[in-house]
Amino acid sequence: MIFVMLGTNPYPFSRLLLAVDGWAQQSGERVIAQVGHTSVDVDHVECHDFVAHDRIMGWIREAEVVVSQGGFGSLRDCLRSGKPTVAVPRLRELGECQDEQSEIVRALEAEGRVVALYDVAELAGAIEEARHRPAVEPYQSRIPSIVESAVSESLKQKRRGA
Repeated sequence: MIFVMLGTNPYPFSRLLLAVDGWAQQSGERVIAQVGHTSVDVDHVECHDFVAHDRIMGWIREAEVVVSQGGFGSLRDCLRSGKPTVAVPRLRELGECQDEQSEIVRALEAEGRVVALYDVAELAGAIEEARHRPAVEPYQSRIPSIVESAVSESLKQKRRGA
């Protein structure tokens, strides 16, 4: 199963949903999509507007590959799961967002954490590339270890001064 996340951005992302529908028709694979404000009629994708986060995380775990818009929240969930991810930035010039998403997608692509897709006509190739990539370790925040180190150092300094 392929899971597609279009996020909750108040702008439609029809370009990606239509490409996914065409790919699903040709491949015959099951596709589930969280489509948010994208209201395009498609025949080969099981679409859900807005769903609870735990359900989204369940679909991510179940998916072989996740195709995600380039928003921070969606990509964060993909990175935390360690699932192969195709990241497609929404484009301001196409009326898909207010803030360009290409920068975050490029940065994650450079780290080898996502397969970046800038032309939805290349969707099939991007999904295949994601399928055959070596597994990526799920992203873990370094904040807890940074806090732990800071607290530990502070305690050491207090002990020395006491």
